[in-house]
Amino acid sequence: MKKKLAWMCMAGVMAMSVSACGGKSGQDAQETAQTVEEGETGAKTEEAVSGESAAETEKISDREDYVGIEDLDIDEYITLADYQNMKVSVFKPVVDDAAITEYIDRELLVGRIMDRAVEEGDVTDIDFVGKKDGVAFDGGTASGYKLTIGSGGFIEGFEDGLIGVMPGETVDLNLTFPDPYQKNPDLAGQEVVFTVTVNGIEGSAKYETVTPEELEMLGLPYKSKEEVWEAGRQAAEDNAEETFVANAKSMIVQKLVGESTMKSVPEYLVEEEVQSYNLYMESVAAMYGMDLDSFVTAASGLTREEYDSQAQEMCTEIVKQYLVMEAVARAEGIELTDEMVYAKADEEAAKAEYGSISGEELIDRVGFSTYRMSIVQDQVIERLMEIVTIEEEAAES
Repeated sequence: MKKKLAWMCMAGVMAMSVSACGGKSGQDAQETAQTVEEGETGAKTEEAVSGESAAETEKISDREDYVGIEDLDIDEYITLADYQNMKVSVFKPVVDDAAITEYIDRELLVGRIMDRAVEEGDVTDIDFVGKKDGVAFDGGTASGYKLTIGSGGFIEGFEDGLIGVMPGETVDLNLTFPDPYQKNPDLAGQEVVFTVTVNGIEGSAKYETVTPEELEMLGLPYKSKEEVWEAGRQAAEDNAEETFVANAKSMIVQKLVGESTMKSVPEYLVEEEVQSYNLYMESVAAMYGMDLDSFVTAASGLTREEYDSQAQEMCTEIVKQYLVMEAVARAEGIELTDEMVYAKADEEAAKAEYGSISGEELIDRVGFSTYRMSIVQDQVIERLMEIVTIEEEAAES
């Protein structure tokens, strides 16, 4: 059980990592200054996320006898529970003074110090470019990287060279890579120049003791504790409401799936989900220069057999949920034309995290039926939020 829980949590973390990999170069660059190996890793990441390796696998949806969920006789597979009279009880987080103060300290009273020089122990926000013979080397560039001075995370002289630098200033650090340098022998013993801009020094305060002077020093938009409190109260209440709604949606889906009767589950649809999940996890493994078997063992401690079993179980539950959502969509008259699906895909593909792909390419990666179902689920859940009776669960005293 522990392995299973750890694996499922790890998969969620990996999903977030993949979605963020296109926009953050700072982490790569730290390991460059530290190990200078991200040139290769970056290339692997780009290839993995692009989905090029998936082209070698025959898709389930390409089979001649494939039938998408949208074309199934849904009554053959499921008897839908009575969602019209369904009730769920959902806990709503308490927003009291302690919760507001905790939120303020964690989220609002964090800013940048701009009026003093960098000191030992500071967490700095920096941009840097590393060059050898005037040419930037692979992986030696980062923007908005958080570096703790004195952490020893970069090559000798890098962090010390920033002590005394004022935020907003740019310095050139003439450094030499150690020799030998196992992570990148080409840079062993080589003289390089890092051009570093200090964007600011990370700073924070506590609500109980914060002063207007500290607020100004941190560059925060508040003039008084009263302003901070009002902003924190509103944000904490908004977050509590968002959490309540998210929990309600999750509970409605869980209850509806649990109370509906599954007559059968199309095995080929489960196989399709497993295939998609494996391709995704292979792309994650490729970021670390590993095959799926090695990655699964290293990241979760699972054997490949255990991983396959859990993937099969997870994907079966996903297909069950798809069937329930499709049944509700039909009962509620929620329809999606192909044009609507492709229009949504074009909209999603235009987002920066997907890179330069078209909506059609995005759909091709996950399959039309699966992508359509992601839209159907969103619309069905919103409809269920209007139908199901949602009771707010009282907080424990």
